[in-house]
Amino acid sequence: MNTENARKIILNAVKVTEPTWTGYDVHWEDMDHVFLSRAYDQMGFDNWIFIDFLDKYELNIGKIGKILDKTDFERKYDRPFAGSLESPLYKNMKNGLFEAEGKRFYNSVKEFDGRKGQLFYKLLWYMLVTCHYLKNNYNSSFSNYLKIKYANYKGLMEISDKDFLEMSSSEWEDFKNKKQPWNELYGVGINVFDYIMGDIIELEFVKDSFKLDAANIRFLEKTGIIKGSELNHENVKQYLLSLDLPYTLREINKGLYTYASELGKENYGYCRTPQKCQECNVHDICEKNF
Repeated sequence: MNTENARKIILNAVKVTEPTWTGYDVHWEDMDHVFLSRAYDQMGFDNWIFIDFLDKYELNIGKIGKILDKTDFERKYDRPFAGSLESPLYKNMKNGLFEAEGKRFYNSVKEFDGRKGQLFYKLLWYMLVTCHYLKNNYNSSFSNYLKIKYANYKGLMEISDKDFLEMSSSEWEDFKNKKQPWNELYGVGINVFDYIMGDIIELEFVKDSFKLDAANIRFLEKTGIIKGSELNHENVKQYLLSLDLPYTLREINKGLYTYASELGKENYGYCRTPQKCQECNVHDICEKNF
C-alpha cells in the first residue's frame, strides 16, 4: 500500500477513537496496580477486568506473593497441579492452607466473569510466581523493581522517582535493549512490558512504546497496510514511526487497538467483518483482506 493511503487509514482510526483511548491514562503512583491489571492481559484473558475481583478482596502484589510461601513449587506451570479450581493448588487455597490470601485469590478466580481465554490458569500461575518473586526480592513493588533494575544499569546504588521519571527516551530504549527487564517477570515479554508502561502519564520516555496485540495485527492485515509475513514488533514500530503522524506511537497503538478490537466492536469494530467495514470512513482505500 502506498504511504499516503496508509497515513489516511491510520489517522482516521486514531482520530475516531480518540475520545475512548484518552481514558486509558494512568499514573506512576499507581504503577503496582497497573502491573497487576496488565501483565497477564494476554491470550484472550481479560486481566483488566480480573483486577476488579482482586481489588474486591484487597489483594495486591505483596498479598498475592505470599500465597506460594506455604509450598515448595517448580517455577514451570504444571497443569495437573494448578490448572483448574479443582486442582490441588486451588483446593488448598479454598481449604485455607495458604491462609486468608489464598482464600481471597480462590474467590477472585471463582467469581471472575470476564473472558478467560485458553490459557487462563497458566496466566494466573505466572501471576502467582511473579508476585512471589517481587515480594521476596523487590519489596512487593513493580515500581521498585524498575528503579532497582535501572539503577543497576546506571551503576548506581539507588535512584529516586524524580530521576527515573526524567529519563530520556534514548536512555529508556538503551536500558531495555541491554537489560531486557521483562525477563525476570514470568510470562511477560517485550510486547506486554511496553503495554504495562505505555499509559503512565508521567513517563514521557514511553511515548514510543508499542504492543503488537491481536487487534493491531488485525487492523494492519485487513487494511493491507503491512503484509502478514512482515508483522513483527520491530517492523511495525519502525514503519509507523516512518509515517511521521501527529500522534505518539503509543497513541497510535491505542487508537488501532480500540478501532479493531473485539472489546470495542460495539462502538467501532470496523475491521471485524466485511459488513462493518463498509461503515468505515476510509473503506474505499483499504484492501479489505477478509
